Amino acid sequence: MDPTDCRELVCELRGNTADGAARLARQAVRMLRDQIVASPAADLAERTRSCAEALAAARPSVAAIGNLVRYWMATFAWPPKDFRSRAISHCDEILAAADRAFHDTVEGARRRLGTFREGSVILTHSASSTVRAALDGLSLELVATASEPGGEGRRLAAELGIPCLEDDDAVARVADFDALLVGADAVGSGCFVNKVGTLALASAAWSARTPFFVVAESYKWVSEGRPVVDEAAFETVPRRLVTAFLTDKVFPRCSEP
Repeated sequence: MDPTDCRELVCELRGNTADGAARLARQAVRMLRDQIVASPAADLAERTRSCAEALAAARPSVAAIGNLVRYWMATFAWPPKDFRSRAISHCDEILAAADRAFHDTVEGARRRLGTFREGSVILTHSASSTVRAALDGLSLELVATASEPGGEGRRLAAELGIPCLEDDDAVARVADFDALLVGADAVGSGCFVNKVGTLALASAAWSARTPFFVVAESYKWVSEGRPVVDEAAFETVPRRLVTAFLTDKVFPRCSEP
């Protein structure tokens, strides 16, 4: 591949349906970093800008990707000298900030989940890496939905050795759980975006008065308006159905959760 051509990178991001928003956003910044390293010196700044814009627009439903790449663009000085080294360093800084956001979000979620009694049973939908890290080591039991289409919940259950429920069965049994915990691909002022099937679970949890938590790093917040959903595997869920958003304060965002 021509190192100045981001089309294959965009296709790779679009084709990655296994990883969640946090991993995809980091992947996009790492892709940008690799392009900066490999690209020729001629017109490097303009080539970098073009690649960053293409990566940011790759998957509108996964706002975390666009937010993190655009944050890189907005906070970079675009210097006339030492462009390559400074651009690479800025990628590293943004990745480090994303790691801090992940850590702070996980720690906050663990504090909240730590208030549940030992042996409480938590239901999750899809396969959020943030959810998984938040529950790791806690004395809580986790149950996954199958999370169709795609079945990433089945894979998560097999990997962790935990029970897996069919999606419809999970909705019918929401009242049996102590809480629901999911991730998010984007969070807006009135709704958030997650794997299809989340709305049915959130609505059932609301009716059953089962706590419903969303863990989402601050770079997943959209700056204006309603999050975009342009992939069949995603849907919007009203924020009014959420008991609490568990997040960090590393990146600026438009609205508090």
